[in-house]
Amino acid sequence: MKNSFKIKIPCSTSNLGPGFDTLGLALQLFLEIEVSTATEKTEFVLSGEGKDALPLDESNYIYKIYCQGCEIIGATPRSLHIKVRSDIPLSRGLGSSGSAVVAALVMANELNGGSLTRDQIAEIATRIEGHPENVSASCYGGLTVGCLANEKLFSCQILPQESLKAVTVIPEIEILTREARTLLPEHVPFAVAVNNVQRATLFAAAMATGQFDVLREASKDKLHQPFRKKLIPGFDALLESAYEAGALAAFLSGSGSTIVALVQENASRVEDAMLSSVASFNYSASARTLDIAREGYRVD
Repeated sequence: MKNSFKIKIPCSTSNLGPGFDTLGLALQLFLEIEVSTATEKTEFVLSGEGKDALPLDESNYIYKIYCQGCEIIGATPRSLHIKVRSDIPLSRGLGSSGSAVVAALVMANELNGGSLTRDQIAEIATRIEGHPENVSASCYGGLTVGCLANEKLFSCQILPQESLKAVTVIPEIEILTREARTLLPEHVPFAVAVNNVQRATLFAAAMATGQFDVLREASKDKLHQPFRKKLIPGFDALLESAYEAGALAAFLSGSGSTIVALVQENASRVEDAMLSSVASFNYSASARTLDIAREGYRVD
């Protein structure tokens, strides 16, 4: 049983176009947490993204999920001193919630004997989130393909070529996942379902085999992006600018507002082209080129 430790969890981009609630890709943008039991009351010290927006006591989301984890393990939650450093922007479709859930469950596990395996943590996190793609990527790293069936997680990991990078363009537009989901239709035509099954499968195969020339077609989505893109001015133009600059694929990250372009080269050119497109629609955004995180969370 540990009394102090550090956790480092990668962020994730999800859906990757057609793989709605299925595909997740871990990226090297991290949530880092230091935990200590040497305190009489729970307190948080926050830095980085969200430091001025999140509570510093037991009402913090991470502590709430930690308590859930303790309940699952059969342990009593303790007062904790928790330092949080996050480079993952909130409400931008980069898995900030998923990484927080994983961190909290790892905390509960480490503080109570470490009886849960990584697979069990991923499964519990999926139940809490309600979908597997973000938490699976943060648990395992690389590209994960997953589904939740009868409360059981089924997930596979693919490690794409190390030359593949993700250009992330992050608008100053917050989008809450629960609100973005209200834009989606309850029923879709059969042809739409077939389109997404074909392309999500092709996307996963391309990432596994390195046949990246098919990614542009494989990333075409008809299930969620046509409805969510209205929240991001110039969405179609941003994707087109990425392709004109040499991107292999471009898509909405999660429910947005981040847009991701996959590249093997010309990353700076793709960044510049997409930021130029954003500027023409009169809002601001930042851009970062990220390597794929090939491993999931780490405890030190």
